[in-house]
Amino acid sequence: MAKPGKGKKTAGKKPTASKVSAGATQGAASIIPQAKLLRLFQIIAVLKSGHWTIQQLAARFDTSPRTIYRYLNLLEAVDFLVEKDFDNRYFIITSDDDPTQAVFSVEELRLMKKLIASGTHDNPLKNLLLKKLSLNSEIDSMPRLFLKQRIGKFVEEIAEAIRNKQQIVLQGYHSANSNEIRDRLVEPIHFGDNYQSVVALDTGDLVCKQFKLDRIGSIALGPSGYQNESLHKKNQADIFGMSGDSSTLITLQLTLRSYLLLREEFPLAIPFITQTTDGYVFTGPVSSFEGPSRFALGLIDEIAVVTPDALRDFIDDKIRRRKS
Repeated sequence: MAKPGKGKKTAGKKPTASKVSAGATQGAASIIPQAKLLRLFQIIAVLKSGHWTIQQLAARFDTSPRTIYRYLNLLEAVDFLVEKDFDNRYFIITSDDDPTQAVFSVEELRLMKKLIASGTHDNPLKNLLLKKLSLNSEIDSMPRLFLKQRIGKFVEEIAEAIRNKQQIVLQGYHSANSNEIRDRLVEPIHFGDNYQSVVALDTGDLVCKQFKLDRIGSIALGPSGYQNESLHKKNQADIFGMSGDSSTLITLQLTLRSYLLLREEFPLAIPFITQTTDGYVFTGPVSSFEGPSRFALGLIDEIAVVTPDALRDFIDDKIRRRKS
């Protein structure tokens, strides 16, 4: 085989359009994105199965560190929990309840099925692979990217209601505190950080609350315009969705499971979490003890209150009142 630059030259001759079939051009165009997506799946599997430095990943996939960083940024953009340990090794975090470290998610499996169906026409293993993947993807859940588009639509609808001072109905709202799903008639006031929630007056109890957009089933116009504007509070809600000055610092010791749930339920807490040799520690400001106490009571064996003592007393009092 000739080495690059030393092969026989065809002076002045270049491939012409007539010599390249349209099918070959389309095939090359389809192979490129498929290769990138398959590479992404390979990286997901590797990061779920162990801890890797950027240099190790670059060597493993025969690419540059810069390209690896781009893949990691993409994974984080679609809500994979990409973490880094004390040795600067990256991994995709999984909970203690998920021992199948290298198993693909439903979304990943469905996309892999599409890739196989479109890119392996002549491969004798195609039908077998599709059959195996179908066995592991019975649940038809919404992919993360479609979920982001849905939330974007909610932002537009809520923003218009705020401009017009119009009541809206949050249909099928799932409350994590009461664990019930029901409609909420609210008067939207302003968005929370990063447009992941909306602060609104709940007309049921006339209290301003923070509602997470990803827990809304759909949005409908309410029966009228604002009826309780004098009760609207434009205080920025704290990490746990409670309005106030956010002036009290609390510190919680978290297990891996409680850390994962805190990230999922309250993403604004992420910058206030640090990893320790014993697990994770959250230290951040809150406007009241109500929010963190509700979270801690749901994971009573997974969370320890470090400071302040007043928060520990607040939780103990709630436990006593529950028992009485």
